[in-house]
Amino acid sequence: MFTLHNGDCREYMKTLQPDSVDLVLADQPYPELKGGTKFMNGGVASRINESNSVGDIWNASLEWMDDAWRISKFGMMVFCTHHSVDTVKQKFRDNAIALITWVKRNTPNPVNNVPKYTTEFIWVFSKTSGLVWRNLSTHYDIPMLQAGCMATERILNKDGTTFHPTQKPELLIRQLLKCNPKSVIDPFMGTGTTGAACIQMDIDFIGCENDPKYFPAAEKRIKSAALQPGLFTPSNNRVHWTGGESPANLSLFPAEVIPPAKVTRKSPRQ
Repeated sequence: MFTLHNGDCREYMKTLQPDSVDLVLADQPYPELKGGTKFMNGGVASRINESNSVGDIWNASLEWMDDAWRISKFGMMVFCTHHSVDTVKQKFRDNAIALITWVKRNTPNPVNNVPKYTTEFIWVFSKTSGLVWRNLSTHYDIPMLQAGCMATERILNKDGTTFHPTQKPELLIRQLLKCNPKSVIDPFMGTGTTGAACIQMDIDFIGCENDPKYFPAAEKRIKSAALQPGLFTPSNNRVHWTGGESPANLSLFPAEVIPPAKVTRKSPRQ
């Protein structure tokens, strides 16, 4: 069951009822990143292994967390880097129960005179009992997705460069979902990694993505996952058409709880 929304998550979440989704799992645009550093990895396809470090190109802020907390029933997980690990916690300091470390053993060597950044972090906030937090670890050693000729899961442009700069491994998301929510919202859906993982694990999903470049890729990926056998079901009949401006408006949430997705393409990504 899923609902996809192409628009600003801050506007969309205001339409949702309090405590309407078990878990908010957000890979937000990271605040306070400088970005712009160019990397050239060697190997058999160095031409298409060129990449840039990710800066705060969306002028990211944490104001979305207030509405996300309002609609979450049991808790929230928020990705961050060392740049904002302190400020993210401050939003709901008394509800922070863990800081998960994701170790990326295949991180490129730094170009500037800084340490090699091999970690990202996920703050875990518990709102009330209902999720099985003991199923999680605070340390996951999972390689970041490869680009170029080594790409398998990673979505690429036609020239072999990365389509989305911060696509997460599905394996990592599946580990986080072991807390057993029945429904999840990802306010920053990107290429739909969390949505695909939720569908395969029979977890209801709501995804928001403001960027019209990434939304069709997420839509295609999640629809494909919905048509595949799930991890816990022999066959999948999870697609329910609800109408609207785009075939992406696929929802199996009750209409009185989650409004049908409406595709809007006017706002720039926040």
